[in-house]
Amino acid sequence: MNFTKQLKNLDSSSFLPILCASIGHILWGFSYLFTKTALQTASSNVLLSYRFLFATLVMTLLILSGNVRVSYKGKNWKIALLLAALQLLYYSFETYSIQYTNATISGAVLAVSPIIAIVFALIFLKEYPTRRQAIFSILPVLGVVIMTVAGSSLGIIQSKGVFFLAMTCIISGAYKTVNRKTSEDFSSFERTYLVLTASAIGFTISAFKEVGGDLGMYLAPLSVPSFIIAVVILGVFCSIGANLLVNYAVGKMAVVKLSSFGAITTLCSMFAGVIFLGEPMTPSLLIGAFMILVGIYQVTKP
Repeated sequence: MNFTKQLKNLDSSSFLPILCASIGHILWGFSYLFTKTALQTASSNVLLSYRFLFATLVMTLLILSGNVRVSYKGKNWKIALLLAALQLLYYSFETYSIQYTNATISGAVLAVSPIIAIVFALIFLKEYPTRRQAIFSILPVLGVVIMTVAGSSLGIIQSKGVFFLAMTCIISGAYKTVNRKTSEDFSSFERTYLVLTASAIGFTISAFKEVGGDLGMYLAPLSVPSFIIAVVILGVFCSIGANLLVNYAVGKMAVVKLSSFGAITTLCSMFAGVIFLGEPMTPSLLIGAFMILVGIYQVTKP
């Protein structure tokens, strides 16, 4: 039996969501690399404005071309707007956390967000954790403590960076839970288009306030080729591509199971930070990261 026939025999209801979730989290993992690079040229608000404006433009062109159809009529707008608000908060805190720590530590610490997602799922979706999940949820927290202490001693973590990392984890957990709920009414494309458009509007307003309405200052980063490359990659692959893939998976699997793929994001962000950005990886940081990954695996495995 050839490979194509083997794929056809797989249960699409389980194989395709797993594939989509895996690719989406890989893209998110490498987004830390390009975010860190772009922040050398522009502030976080300006970067996020360009990232989401470009992503929204691409998705709008797809809709206008007739290749994709969207319909928001008669759907639950309250939960959708909450999802958009959480997306805005998430990217704000995430970008600042990378700015005040580094890509390696940010990616590792944010692996704790599945624990928070499980708590939210328990409260709002009645998806109950097992005894093993409850016990091993302590391990990632200890890993974060070790990495935070080690990072502070190296001078690569500022106090406000810890705050932004903590808030990013909380918002990420809430976002996963709300996203699961919105999947009942909205398609993957509709949810992605909604949150990216809201992010484009919100961060562009913030960016212009930051530069005092000076269009020249806002457009200045476009003179740097590396910034443009980062924006295109972040907009097309890490925003549109990753969100579409993960949003599809959200509607097909429980929050607890989907959260397990966060470890992929962590590994990719750490790999990118150490290999491409030359960020330090001490034994203490390695131990902390190992504890996080082991804990997350034990919490989220079937």
